[in-house]
Amino acid sequence: MRRVQRPALLFGSLLLLAACSAVPARPDPLSLPRPVPVAVIDREWHTEIGLRAEDLTGPLAVLRDRFPGARTLVFGFGDRHYLADPHPGFGDMLLAALPGPGALLVTGLSTAPEAAFGSANVVRLMLSEDGARRAVAYVSNSFTHDPTGALVALGDGPYPGSLFYAASIAYSLSHTCNTWTAEVLAEGGAAVSADGVVTAGEIMTRARAAEAAPR
Repeated sequence: MRRVQRPALLFGSLLLLAACSAVPARPDPLSLPRPVPVAVIDREWHTEIGLRAEDLTGPLAVLRDRFPGARTLVFGFGDRHYLADPHPGFGDMLLAALPGPGALLVTGLSTAPEAAFGSANVVRLMLSEDGARRAVAYVSNSFTHDPTGALVALGDGPYPGSLFYAASIAYSLSHTCNTWTAEVLAEGGAAVSADGVVTAGEIMTRARAAEAAPR
């Protein structure tokens, strides 16, 4: 009986080991792709994009040093003359309606965008890691770069913790700050189309629809 049992026990053990080896290993949670949050910010007639400082790569990585302690960097595109004028008037508004050089306003936030601008004025969209990289690259390519690749600064922004930079793209009524915001989101893979976007209300409506859509 012992001679019969030993081979049987050995055979059973081999079957058990084979069955265990067939069970797929659980993926390491740290190795799974993680969604990257992007903030769409409503500033009344104007919209901006908020990116986590940790997600900035390439030429934009230098902004972490320019805005020490900032958790979020907020980017807004607009007409260079209008944005850079500390006291724009009606004549400046008329000039901004004409095609002209663009500018980017960068603001560093040490708190969440919701705390800075109000929860009702912020929509959070989740991008894939690859989508976030594409969105960051699109923002980076919107800046003018000098021969060394550095961003071209224009001066201080309208409030503490903000700076103006030269944009590589022109501003016009057919390509506004809100068009640019939509383009950044679309480049990142968000379900937001830039077609026909002119006003802040249009882009915020599309962003809220993308936020509410099932994933």
